[in-house]
Amino acid sequence: MSTSEYRKNVNLDLIHTFLRSLNFTHGIWYVYLLHQGFTYFEVGIFETIFHFTSLTMEVPTGIVADLYGRKVSRVLGIFSYVIYVLILIYSTNIILVSIAFIFCGLSFTFESGSGEALVYDSMKISGDESFFINFLGKKEILYQIASTIALFIGGWIALTSFKINFWIVLIGYTGALTAILLMKETPLILHKKTKKVAQLLYEHFVISTKTVFSNKRLTLLIIIGALVSAPITSLFFLISDHLISNLGYSKFLMGILLGTHAAAGAIGGYFAYKLEKHYSEKMILYLVPFFTSISFWLILIDQIIFVPFVLLGFLDSVFYVVLGDYINKIAPSEQRATILSFGGMSFSISMIILFPIVGWISDNYGMMYSFAVLASIVTIIFFIMVIIIKNNHLVHKKD
Repeated sequence: MSTSEYRKNVNLDLIHTFLRSLNFTHGIWYVYLLHQGFTYFEVGIFETIFHFTSLTMEVPTGIVADLYGRKVSRVLGIFSYVIYVLILIYSTNIILVSIAFIFCGLSFTFESGSGEALVYDSMKISGDESFFINFLGKKEILYQIASTIALFIGGWIALTSFKINFWIVLIGYTGALTAILLMKETPLILHKKTKKVAQLLYEHFVISTKTVFSNKRLTLLIIIGALVSAPITSLFFLISDHLISNLGYSKFLMGILLGTHAAAGAIGGYFAYKLEKHYSEKMILYLVPFFTSISFWLILIDQIIFVPFVLLGFLDSVFYVVLGDYINKIAPSEQRATILSFGGMSFSISMIILFPIVGWISDNYGMMYSFAVLASIVTIIFFIMVIIIKNNHLVHKKD
């Protein structure tokens, strides 16, 4: 088996990541919907629909990726996102916009797990899996650089028309689709293809579920990753309108702050590998949530909001890269995409519960109360993590 084609998968995935992450709607879709006449609560419902779709479809789409091809899953993800964008461009009907967010959720579930699974198994075939964390670092850097560009320019484009941002995204996704089509599919468990589809899906789901929940460390890593990411994601969406409506930022200045947040994420992606090499898992799992908690409380101070928000971009990337490496080292190849999808499912559960609540609080009491709730949640998560680590349930025990 030639390994050169599988090595190419790594670079093609990085190209795909960059083009897909040039999402000029990332920082403005929330504000765009508010400008279309929707309330905070309604936008929160749209986000809930997105995450409910993710919740219910994460594992099924992960199974599709494991059994029928990671490339197939990723291509379906691209087409689902295109449908989402087209509906948002042409409709303000609440039902159609809700359907759009179903397709948006499907897009992320088809990509979630299948992308990392394809690359990790490609690197296993070529004997390069020890460099996977380097790949995750590079991928996070490219994601954040592309996000920085998109947020800076997206804020400027939005001054003319929000909808131009959505059209540019469609161009970027065309390039991302091309990169996926050029990839070499990793060998799947072809001998199982002789079984009926229903039997395959059932067996694969049962095996993957047992793998996740029989390994306490794997379960906790997945849950902790979701619980830390959900408040940061909620803050990212809420802060756009806070900057414009409450602090008087222009759309362009909003784009600069969001872009700087993403740039800090690129730095975090670069340093994640170095931090993992120099510090123990216990130290990283202590420090990142601790400084995340501090940053959330500092967000409440408008005069210095820039500093903690940018720091959160750095911390979020470090945590994403390090946890991704820890989880992939544990996950078996045959169930990798499905197991990684459990992480997306946990994140979706967190967002389904959290985002409508903070949206409702923003509508009725103001944005600062929402920020305080998020800060309190992250602080509680930190103290729970301290207890878990002290009981030796989360940190890998070296032989």
